[in-house]
Amino acid sequence: MDTYTMIRKLEGHHNDVVSCEFSPDGALLATASYDTRVLVWDPCTGSVLFEFGHLFPPPTLIFAGGENDRWVRSVSFCHDGQSIASIADDRLIRFWNIEQKSPQAIAPLSNGLCCAFSIDGSVLAAGTRDGSVYFWATPRIISSLQHLCRMAIRRVMSTDEVKKLPVPDRVVDFLSYRIM
Repeated sequence: MDTYTMIRKLEGHHNDVVSCEFSPDGALLATASYDTRVLVWDPCTGSVLFEFGHLFPPPTLIFAGGENDRWVRSVSFCHDGQSIASIADDRLIRFWNIEQKSPQAIAPLSNGLCCAFSIDGSVLAAGTRDGSVYFWATPRIISSLQHLCRMAIRRVMSTDEVKKLPVPDRVVDFLSYRIM
């Protein structure tokens, strides 16, 4: 029988983590929590790289731990590795880009529970508490050369392996996701 071994515990949310998904290249992990935030991690180092808040200003720890109408229910990475969708109890679905702090788009969605991108990233499906599934056509994003290079190398190398490459520091920086 194969054995499974825990290799890391990520701590940073202030309430239940209810959804998580790896980016297509495995270099990032998005987590959704009832603390009103989506955190995007480097799972190799345990560092939070990006934080997408659903409540402005961010709640205090006491508020983040209670009922606040902004609980994030679901998060999904698009195949492009840049786009993320999240569903919260504020009756909105948000479309994020990992290079920006604000949502790219917001759409109404009552009673949302879960979401997932199609394999080609052209459609986002969202399930609701009333048994319905809603679909959104998503815009086609042309990825930067930097992002395409990151995705290619990060499919086969961890953060630590990228940092040890025998290349100039500027190239390592080019290939690394950075804290926003």
